[in-house]
Amino acid sequence: MSQDQKRELIIETAIRRFAHYGVSKTTMSEIAKDLSFSKALLYYYFPDKMHLVGAILEHISEQNMIEYNSISAETNDPREAIQLFLEKRTDFIIKYWNIIEFVLEFKNEKYPPELITIFENLKRKELGQITSLIESGKKQGVFKIENSKKVAEMYLDFLIGYRKYYGSIHSNIIPDKKMFLAVLKKEKEFSVIFLNGLTCSAD
Repeated sequence: MSQDQKRELIIETAIRRFAHYGVSKTTMSEIAKDLSFSKALLYYYFPDKMHLVGAILEHISEQNMIEYNSISAETNDPREAIQLFLEKRTDFIIKYWNIIEFVLEFKNEKYPPELITIFENLKRKELGQITSLIESGKKQGVFKIENSKKVAEMYLDFLIGYRKYYGSIHSNIIPDKKMFLAVLKKEKEFSVIFLNGLTCSAD
């Protein structure tokens, strides 16, 4: 087994354990035991659990993007593609909430250095994805805009801001699928209004 294959196997095994038990309740020793690896070998690839979490975030985000691109390729309507983007984004959050929740626990503290670059890259990729969808609508004449990236930044700011707001007013409730779907419903309603505005205005 090559080093890349071993690294991939560690990530896949950790994802299953983290998604089921949560990150905080999982130890590196348990992951090593699942793999029949020594702890020394596990630490060779990932010096600590936070580095492993970072690698997992990159991995699952990349897989989610690949799956979305496959689905969105079936439609030429940029508005429908954006709705699919929101649905896939919500599916991702629901599926990996135990992992995402662990990361969000650092919201009032300084994020560990190993996560900062990863977060920046993930946000840049998400922005690029939305920009591409809006640019496609612009080229088709669906959206009457000048700067697709500027519009995409405004749209993404709402998505991030609304989720934070919703989380703050329901901070005393344990998030569940129903709550995530409630957020998705609002995001879709906003998208219709926002995207309709792009059909009759210019920057």
